[in-house]
Amino acid sequence: MINPTLEEKKNFISWFIQNYQLKRRESLWILNYLLNHEILLKNIHLIEGVQTTNRGMGFSVVGNPNVAFVYYKDGKTFDDPEKAFHDLRLNWKEDFYLELYFDQSYQVLSFFGVLEENPFLDANEPYDSELELLVEKSLEKLAIRDRIHYLKQQIDISLSKYDEDSFRRYTRELRELEEKNTI
Repeated sequence: MINPTLEEKKNFISWFIQNYQLKRRESLWILNYLLNHEILLKNIHLIEGVQTTNRGMGFSVVGNPNVAFVYYKDGKTFDDPEKAFHDLRLNWKEDFYLELYFDQSYQVLSFFGVLEENPFLDANEPYDSELELLVEKSLEKLAIRDRIHYLKQQIDISLSKYDEDSFRRYTRELRELEEKNTI
């Protein structure tokens, strides 16, 4: 599990503020407050799946389809940034989780070395079933494309060797594959 330093968190948040526009100005205020209050920032954890945590917020940038601001506390959902900010300051010794909704967030947070593992997610349980399904379908399509490419190569080889049996076998398989899957 990555345990980013205070300096790494500050560098990332500063970069983020300079490069993205948040949907709610209160989200920006909270990030700026964290930058100036290291005692709070040290207990902030940048994660994915903030909705699974006991205390966390999600901020969305302009252009992202997610809700502009969301605050999760003990299984309840709130949309009031002031309530979240008050809880953050009142319980400053406790861990607090933050998820930023922007394109390629996983890659960017990983690059900055600030993405932490969500302790509330079961490692054996899929994080997002829709994403898992999308990945499975994409991998299946890639496997089919690879097989089609391979079959076309084998057909060419069969033709060059005048191997009619192999040609027919590969052509039949290619036809069946293309009929089943329109790629």
